[in-house]
Amino acid sequence: MPSLPSTLQDHNAMQVKTKVQRLIAGNGLALCLAVPGAALATDLSEIYELSREYDTVIATARHQLEAAEQQLPIARSARRPQIELGGGASLNRLDALTVDDYNENTLSLSASQSLYNGATNKLVDQAEVRVEQAKAQYAAQEQNLILRAAEAYFNVLSAEAELEFRESELEAIRRQRVQAERRFDVGLVPVTDVRAAQAQYDLAVAQRVVAENAVQSAREALRVISGVDSATNLARLAGDLPLNRPEPEDVEQWVEVALNRNLDVVVAELALKDAELQTDYERATGRPTLAAIASGGLIDTDQEGRVDAEQGSIGLKLDMPLYTGGRIKAQIANARAQALASEESLGTQILATTQETRNAYRGVLASISQVEALRQALRSTRKSYEAIDAGYRAGTRTSVEVLEALRDTYQAKSNYSSARYNYILNSLNLKASSGTLTEKDLYHFNGFLVEDKDKDKDKDKDKDKDDGNEEN
Repeated sequence: MPSLPSTLQDHNAMQVKTKVQRLIAGNGLALCLAVPGAALATDLSEIYELSREYDTVIATARHQLEAAEQQLPIARSARRPQIELGGGASLNRLDALTVDDYNENTLSLSASQSLYNGATNKLVDQAEVRVEQAKAQYAAQEQNLILRAAEAYFNVLSAEAELEFRESELEAIRRQRVQAERRFDVGLVPVTDVRAAQAQYDLAVAQRVVAENAVQSAREALRVISGVDSATNLARLAGDLPLNRPEPEDVEQWVEVALNRNLDVVVAELALKDAELQTDYERATGRPTLAAIASGGLIDTDQEGRVDAEQGSIGLKLDMPLYTGGRIKAQIANARAQALASEESLGTQILATTQETRNAYRGVLASISQVEALRQALRSTRKSYEAIDAGYRAGTRTSVEVLEALRDTYQAKSNYSSARYNYILNSLNLKASSGTLTEKDLYHFNGFLVEDKDKDKDKDKDKDKDDGNEEN
């Protein structure tokens, strides 16, 4: 149900940690979800929560954010007092007849405080921007995890549905082949009907093999992101999934929100700001710096004729670069060029986000129309198959026509199932493009998942008729 949020608090979605604790094994890596005799199926919200702990992509982004957050205290440290303690001990030997060797110990303490340093101030500003950029990048990865978890989950369901359809199709064609052989034995049909049925059966076997491989591939992709066992039973999509149009139903409003909240755009904007601050920093390195300095020391010696001494000083230090061989000028030019490149990258990202949002919006509308059309197509192909099969029994239709109608029926089943999954993914993609995707959106669709496989059917509860066509 794609709709624009009213507040920014949508990112604070409810957690389902209790489900995760039920599913994660002791070390957090060995996830034993396929428990013999387990009654409950694993749903999308559980897969998502497992992915938050297991997925290496989001873990990498989390550590990158932690590292970026340390840039700010590092930059601020240059504006704070710097205190150093030093000491030394030495044995001094002189090549002189009148002076004996002697020991000398020293202790020193020095402190400095920056009073003005434009470059340091710019580094602090830059660090603040980079921390915000890292937060935006992590938030983008969180949204991406929602999409990847949903895509991996529904890819498994789609592949399993396709396999179920192919297995049912194979069984129905097998029955049709047996029926053709019986009719041929009593002289009701020519041998071409038997050969056609055998050809369709062989093709169905090959398609089932392809479907089996697709299930294994989808299961492996789900395991990579969440760590779930390949035999885990997943909750299925119920037949009463509502097809809600985007709210508001105006693509330009979605684009406007996307240009303000899309996280890729936010990251690009912060990258431009960072590049501009880098230019300011390079300029500041050519300006004077002023610092207060203080130091004190103690010298302890056993040299004859010398006494212990204490010393101290306090003052100001002014540094002004007069000539650096053209380095500062070149660094400023380099920073300006980088800022221009960042500005162009921002423009590219704005165009890409606009296109992506419009495509996602149209994708939701198209998937709604597709689901509705395929629902009707499924009903029509079922009725067509029943009529053609009745004609075949009456001798007015050929077995080839029956097999083609049967194949169309199962293909319509497969297409209808995939279209409903695509509607969900398109809806999530629209929210992600606009920068408004949260866990709540995933939990919304999770509410339409059920444990009973028989509920993954059309709302009208039409029954498949193919198993009633075998002659006794």
